[in-house]
Amino acid sequence: MILAQLSDPHLRAGEEEPARALAAAVDTVLGLETLPDAVVVTGDISDNADPREYALARELLAPLPMPVHALPGNHDDASVFEAPSSTLAGGIRLILCDSTIPGEAGGRLDVSWIDDQLGDEAAPAILAMHHPPFPIAIPALDEIGLAPDDARQLGALLARRPQVRRVICGHVHRTVSAVVGGCGVLALTSTNLQARLDIGAAEYTMVHEPPQIAVHVLTGGEIVSHVQPVVR
Repeated sequence: MILAQLSDPHLRAGEEEPARALAAAVDTVLGLETLPDAVVVTGDISDNADPREYALARELLAPLPMPVHALPGNHDDASVFEAPSSTLAGGIRLILCDSTIPGEAGGRLDVSWIDDQLGDEAAPAILAMHHPPFPIAIPALDEIGLAPDDARQLGALLARRPQVRRVICGHVHRTVSAVVGGCGVLALTSTNLQARLDIGAAEYTMVHEPPQIAVHVLTGGEIVSHVQPVVR
């Protein structure tokens, strides 16, 4: 199983740069030696929840020949997206979560719903969501993160559900990894602008740092995650 991840394109109607950046990320996926079984975009597809931005996203993602799963982020209109669900991708259970709160930047998570989706299956699973379930030590971004109680509940679920091999997310516009409940978690950069690394900062600054995609691979019953630069 190979799963490619893109995140936070923040498409804006009338602006070319975010669209060019997402097109470059799509080209990076298509340039992989072995194409993924599926692609997931972990939120903030649109910057302003403008219908034109979603139409542009569909156009830019259309060259991908494999299933593409898009999740809402805090900049999105969640009603545009399919309801949270789970699906099989190359033999792995991919659980697509909605961590958004309408009108708010921070996130909540229905952990009991995730538990139900896992059911009695022992097959490896990946959880995909927008908000990372851990603080990244940049207070300005942590203040708009996942509700701490929900993050604790997710950690407890992961500790008792070892079939979840990876949690993948976006939101913070940086590639950051952590371990939550014994499970590896990867937050991925935006396809466009990144948040400057400024530990302890009360504000965050968006900068033109290199974007990346992630490639998650099931091998030997475990998930390994590669981060691949996007050439623009």
